[in-house]
Amino acid sequence: MERTRVLVVDDEKTVQYVLTTLLQQQGYETDSAGSAEEALSKLEGEPFSVAFLDIVLPGMNGLNLLDRIKERDPDTAIIMMTSQSSAKTAIDALRKGAYDYIDKPFELDHVVAVAERAASQRRLRLENRRLQEEQDRQNKFLQEAVKRLGSLNSAGTGLAAITSIGDLLDFIVELVSNELDAERVSLMLVNEQGTELSIAASRGLDQNIVTQTRVPLGSGVAGRVAKEGKQLYSNGDPADPTVEAGRHPGAHGPFASIPISVSVPIRTPTNVLGVLNVTGRRESRPFDQDDSSYLSALAGQLAVALERARQAESLQTAYDSLRRTQDELVATGRLKAIGEMAAGVAHDFNNLLNGILVNSQLIQRDLDKDGIPRDRVRKQAGLVEKLALQGADTVRRLQDFAGIRKDRPSERVDLNDAVRRAVELTTPKWQGELGASGVRIEIELSLPSVPPITGNVRELTQAISNLIFNAVEAMSKGGLIRIITSENDKGVRVTISDTGCGMSQEVQEHLFESFFTTKADGQGLGLNVVRGIIRRLGGEIEIESGPGEGTSIGLVFPPARAGATAGEAAQPVDSDAPTERGRILVVDDDGINLEICVSGWDVAKQVKTTSPSTRVMLLSGWSVQLDPEQIKAAGIDLVLSKPVQIDELVQAVQRLLCDQRSGPQPVGEKSSRDS
Repeated sequence: MERTRVLVVDDEKTVQYVLTTLLQQQGYETDSAGSAEEALSKLEGEPFSVAFLDIVLPGMNGLNLLDRIKERDPDTAIIMMTSQSSAKTAIDALRKGAYDYIDKPFELDHVVAVAERAASQRRLRLENRRLQEEQDRQNKFLQEAVKRLGSLNSAGTGLAAITSIGDLLDFIVELVSNELDAERVSLMLVNEQGTELSIAASRGLDQNIVTQTRVPLGSGVAGRVAKEGKQLYSNGDPADPTVEAGRHPGAHGPFASIPISVSVPIRTPTNVLGVLNVTGRRESRPFDQDDSSYLSALAGQLAVALERARQAESLQTAYDSLRRTQDELVATGRLKAIGEMAAGVAHDFNNLLNGILVNSQLIQRDLDKDGIPRDRVRKQAGLVEKLALQGADTVRRLQDFAGIRKDRPSERVDLNDAVRRAVELTTPKWQGELGASGVRIEIELSLPSVPPITGNVRELTQAISNLIFNAVEAMSKGGLIRIITSENDKGVRVTISDTGCGMSQEVQEHLFESFFTTKADGQGLGLNVVRGIIRRLGGEIEIESGPGEGTSIGLVFPPARAGATAGEAAQPVDSDAPTERGRILVVDDDGINLEICVSGWDVAKQVKTTSPSTRVMLLSGWSVQLDPEQIKAAGIDLVLSKPVQIDELVQAVQRLLCDQRSGPQPVGEKSSRDS
């Protein structure tokens, strides 16, 4: 506590003596002066708490001395003394900062009371100032603490949002550089061998230092922090033994001579990942323990984020490796499936070709003999025709699978008829084969009259058959299949429902992909063909399913367009007596096909240019891949797909000959075949 010192300034020695003696008796430490100049010299030393000043002094008067004392120590309580008191003098003194004034002659008790009040006021003022300064310091400390806490919270949020290790480290050094106003910041990581540190991110360091620096664990400040896992706070003082004269023995490159002010470990509960170093503030203010604590807290957050990022990168690497392996397995499975499919197709075609070859040879032998019954030759020829049509169906299925078909069927099809055919076709599987093994499958039909759709009855039968087969395979212990046709705002619908095992959402998302299957011996082709057929007919597929809840698949088709032809193949006609006659030019690069077909985009365009009234028919094994707009632009009036039946060809020719009566048909205009 400050000693209470009192200065008495009066040109009368008696007054000096009386006052100093009186105040000493009250416990005050006193001094006296006979003039203002003498008083100012005494003020050069230890400050006075209270000063008694006579207004009338030789030389500088008391009021001027009051000003000089207040300039030096505004907290000194000044009491003016005068024997010529007036209201104006008192007001002037108080305005200049005097605490009080007393009249001469004065009462001693009054002097003691005024002195005590003045000393108390000074003590109170000083204590208030001390408290205010302490409060300001505490407020500043709290503000800094709140700011640091906010910075740590922001750092935690930022670190949580960053997954790249490089971005994490760069984020931290930028934050430290800004928050601590540090000249140089370096973040060093321990190598995989755990033998040395290298700089992974920095601010304020030359790039050569960053790339060249290697610090062995245990060497210098950073190396010792990494090895011991304890922070070092030296503030760059060369005299501090932890700095080791500001050098890093064993370090390589210019970093060896850079003193580190604060170095904290980046550590997990089990090991040290690296160190965070700061050197020098831009404003030359030294780092303190609060800064060191802040860096330690930040390093702790970084350690967690760094471990998380490394684990994420490790998991991503493992996932990428697993995905590559999975893709390779899928590719291998697809190649196997393609191989099996090719083998199956080759087997089917070999069977078909063998049948065609054998029956053709039998026909040739019979033709060389006399008296051979015509029925036998007709039967053999019919077998050749049937085998050829089966081969054509196989090719169309392959084209459906490959997704290359662009042709649009124009037949009016009864959806109920396609359902009945599919049930009949699949009966040997679900009733015969499974029934014999004790698995009971029932099919329940609800087939009210619905509008016809545009399509191909054979293809629709195949699509519905594939869905029935899938439903049967989903009910290994038996169950019920319901097939319902209906009509709503979306169109004409057939729904195939089963009481089987159902499907997860993931399986549903991949259900119609090529080669996707959940069966041990499946090829993943059947439902892909279904999707190709339905899409080509302009339909949609809707699925409702869940594990253990069965599956419901709906096929929705638009109603048949006006002008669609009646279903199935054309009826036979008497080809020996056509209703129309005309000259027909056949163009083909295959001598065999010259007898029945025509092809060629350029030929069609030239024919239409030369003779617009001439009708052009295209027979092609690629017709299902042709774009209708391309066909129209070439001036082709009708397209038939190879192989073509003779009756179908004759009817097509008759139609074109009849159509020729309508006159010229320039390239690109709509012909009767589009009506």
